[in-house]
Amino acid sequence: MPKKRKKNIKRKNQNNERSYSFHCTDYKVKPIKDAIIVSGFYGLFGLIWIVLSDEILYFFIKNVSLYKQAQTYKGWVYVILTIVLIFTLVRNRSLLVGKTLKEMRQAYEELQVTYEELVATEEELIDQKKFNDNIFMDAHAIIATWDKQGRIKSINPFGQDLLGYTEKEIYNKKWSDLFLTKEKRQNINYFKLISQGEQYKNYESQFITKNNKIIDILWNNNMMSYQNKPDEILSIGTDITERKKLGEKLKKAAYYDVMTGLPNRLLIGNEMKQLIDDNIPFSLAHIDIDNFKQINDTLGHSVGDLFLQHIANKLLHIIELPNRVAKLSGDEFVVLFLHTYTKNELKKELERIIQELGKSWEYNHYVFFVSYSIGVVNFPESGNDRNTLLRNADIAMYKAKKEGKGRCSFYSDAILKDNSENIKLSNQLQYAIKNNELFLYYQPQFNIATGKITGLEALVRWIHPENGFIPPNKFIPIAEETGQIHEIEKWIIETALNQKKAFEQDGKQDITISINLSSKALASDINFQGIEALFASYDVDYSHITIEVTETAIIADIDVAVERLNKLKKLGMKIALDDFGTGYSSLTHLKDIPIDTVKLDRSFVKNIENDGKESIIIKAILFLAIDLGYEVVAEGIETEVQLDYLKKNNCKTGQGFLISRPLPIEEIKDKL
Repeated sequence: MPKKRKKNIKRKNQNNERSYSFHCTDYKVKPIKDAIIVSGFYGLFGLIWIVLSDEILYFFIKNVSLYKQAQTYKGWVYVILTIVLIFTLVRNRSLLVGKTLKEMRQAYEELQVTYEELVATEEELIDQKKFNDNIFMDAHAIIATWDKQGRIKSINPFGQDLLGYTEKEIYNKKWSDLFLTKEKRQNINYFKLISQGEQYKNYESQFITKNNKIIDILWNNNMMSYQNKPDEILSIGTDITERKKLGEKLKKAAYYDVMTGLPNRLLIGNEMKQLIDDNIPFSLAHIDIDNFKQINDTLGHSVGDLFLQHIANKLLHIIELPNRVAKLSGDEFVVLFLHTYTKNELKKELERIIQELGKSWEYNHYVFFVSYSIGVVNFPESGNDRNTLLRNADIAMYKAKKEGKGRCSFYSDAILKDNSENIKLSNQLQYAIKNNELFLYYQPQFNIATGKITGLEALVRWIHPENGFIPPNKFIPIAEETGQIHEIEKWIIETALNQKKAFEQDGKQDITISINLSSKALASDINFQGIEALFASYDVDYSHITIEVTETAIIADIDVAVERLNKLKKLGMKIALDDFGTGYSSLTHLKDIPIDTVKLDRSFVKNIENDGKESIIIKAILFLAIDLGYEVVAEGIETEVQLDYLKKNNCKTGQGFLISRPLPIEEIKDKL
């Protein structure tokens, strides 16, 4: 194209030069013509002069001498007139020639400017052509043209490489036949639509390559017209296959749990919102694995992840469409039930799910017993939006946990009310800690044979200024749940140690004070270090301090618990195992725990009078404890019959309402 254009420019230039030469040649011929004209005028004038001048002169002058003299003057007049005539003729032609030359010079100068502009335009066109060629050849996008019938007229190298065809292979072929599967071919005249102004900008489509690979392409189309008539379409396509894959990955990361592949909270929440918007009733079960921490603590988080994957796979096979399962977080799952169940039907369905999940999981010769706490909500009865429903399902699930785990709890307004009261109580408890509303009461422990008080168990009591006495079984679980138990325990230990110091100063060194230590304090690195430092800061006789712990607090992480209990024993303290007999593996771990005392749970003592299995168990425990060298403290002694039985079976120490209820320190001093 550039060479052709240059030839045209040269031809045009040559035409201008020929036009200029013609005018110059024309000017060279004109002097002869001018000479003929001047000569003609001169000859005509001379002829007229010769013919008429003598006649005119003779007509006016009849005298011969005057006539001769007039002839001389006539000759001079002739010369003057001819000079004037020739001057006039030559001057007019010169002015005309000068004007013509000036116009020709201006035309030439204009022609020079035009020529230079044409040369500059040609260079720009050449540069533009090179630029366009570079774009077409090097662009990382498909650049193709096609006609009214959808036949491909050109395609750039990138498009050829991407689609796997040479230009020769696809030239004049219909793009729809070549790149679309039969299922996706549509009888649509895209050329007509685009030529009529239809917008096909940022239009996504899938093309199939020569080797049957599916690629996603983002197209932009522009009409190319010739003489204002639609001629061809220029299509520019960007390969967005990897971008789409990345988008799918990001979508999966946003809406699916990475570890299990289950839908996450966001996706299940969106589905719930859609059901709510469409006013479709549904049920939601929030499932929490009760003993999951045991797996993590025993074998590590990687094994815990394997267990969660195991549960996720099980749920995927158990839950049938259209019901859905999702993972909320940690060890919490939800099941979305789209069938309309009655309460009993839903209970049976959940029982089936739990049964198929199984009650144990084995890994590398370890067997873990698993239970599940479930909270259930219904739409619209339990809430009108997804956040409320998820919150209420969570509340119902924690209600199931508090009732003993491995249970199913259906949400009700009463549960929300209890939960609200617990939150209120938690806030009041924080105020009570800071404003000295907590008190220590002491329940005497006595020698069953002599009735003498040998020790005191420190028990926290809360006297609310408005609500009065608040039982420990109401606020202690809340304190453990909120973490307030740590602050309460430090206060209890400090108060009890101060009281021990006061006893020693009063000469009552042999009084033993028992202090309860929660599972959270035993398990927490930071809080146990604080408690250890607190004990070390007091100068008292620690041989008369007993730390009471429950079996469940120890077996959560028995190795850590044993290590920390041994640290307390090094200070001289004794360790008592509280609520002995109620755990499922007391005897299994009894030999491993550094204990000095076992406290016989009140549930056994209560049934002594029935003379049933409990009495046999008590005998067995007492004999076992004596053989192992442990002291036994019987809790909850309330009758003389119970006291006599324990005395006959060599139980040395007891506590209970028969002897004394927990009392404030002033009344304890009187009893002592």
